[in-house]
Amino acid sequence: MNENLYYISSVQIIEQQQALAELVTNLHFEHHPELEIKYGKTGKDRCKQDSIFHLSYLAEALRLQSSEIFTGYLQWAKVMLQSRNIPVEDLTGSLSYLDIACRQMLPPDNYNVVSDYIKKAVESLKINTTDDGSFLTTANPLQSHAKQYLSFLLQANRKEAQSLIDDLLKNGQSIPDLYEHIFAATQYELGMLWQTNAITVAHEHYCTAATQSIMSTLYPYIINAEKKKYKMMGCTVAGGLHELGIRMLSDSFEKDGWDTYYMGASMPDTNIISAVKEQQADILAISVTMPFDINKAETLINKIRIDQTLSNLKIIVGGHPFNLVPELWKRIGADGFAKNAREAVELANQMMRNKN
Repeated sequence: MNENLYYISSVQIIEQQQALAELVTNLHFEHHPELEIKYGKTGKDRCKQDSIFHLSYLAEALRLQSSEIFTGYLQWAKVMLQSRNIPVEDLTGSLSYLDIACRQMLPPDNYNVVSDYIKKAVESLKINTTDDGSFLTTANPLQSHAKQYLSFLLQANRKEAQSLIDDLLKNGQSIPDLYEHIFAATQYELGMLWQTNAITVAHEHYCTAATQSIMSTLYPYIINAEKKKYKMMGCTVAGGLHELGIRMLSDSFEKDGWDTYYMGASMPDTNIISAVKEQQADILAISVTMPFDINKAETLINKIRIDQTLSNLKIIVGGHPFNLVPELWKRIGADGFAKNAREAVELANQMMRNKN
């Protein structure tokens, strides 16, 4: 099939996203008039917003020709909705109305491409999984400590959480292990707990802020006296608000002796490129949390690639979308991908050895 058809279909969905979402919502409420009585305008607004999310993921999946992006999102949504007593039939119903809307508003060839992705997503929702979804498994060598740490935070007991980390350090636990097996693992667990309606957004925000605070107390242990001659810069894409992961990555590079320049969340492309030039960075690490932000990472990478003064810069990407779709990092022009901070540091060091 013509690859341009996928891209064009993606563009058409984005251009008509509001109208498509409006049509999906109207179809949903026409077929279920009881919803109007039960939820009123608020229900319609929420239905439209959900449809916009569906369309955002669908468009990005088409653009990258990766149906896994759409099916993966819907598998997540299925668990999230079921934990809130919303049956999966409501989600599959929304997808059927989405299919109808696309058939009405898109050219036939483009609709056929889109419909195929929607059908794959509906089929994926029929698959039942027995995995409880926990990230704090026996595969984690610090499982019991991670569970205790998270328990302290969920009880709003930051002091005890800090003491636990301090004790682990005194007993010889390494900073990289604490970052990977305590901080990162519990952040993933928090996401799963919110998804399954076990905690609120307030819990998640408090725990994240507490972990950031605790991480800041470890900086004296992170500074490495044996400095390397390399510089790493870390950022999220423009609009990306999840910064804890890239912060942990920057600290891990610092611990390894790299000079680091942490730019935080939602950094505009022009500022990233200017900073990379000013700091003469060797590695740029880009974090992408939401799949519909992949195009922003790709745009940034393309801007860097056409700048001849940055021809020696190596780019590493990481985040959930790259875990979901193998070799996605290659498609957007990055030099490498790492699942976690430890792998990223190893990859960056290998890149520098090859460079020399």
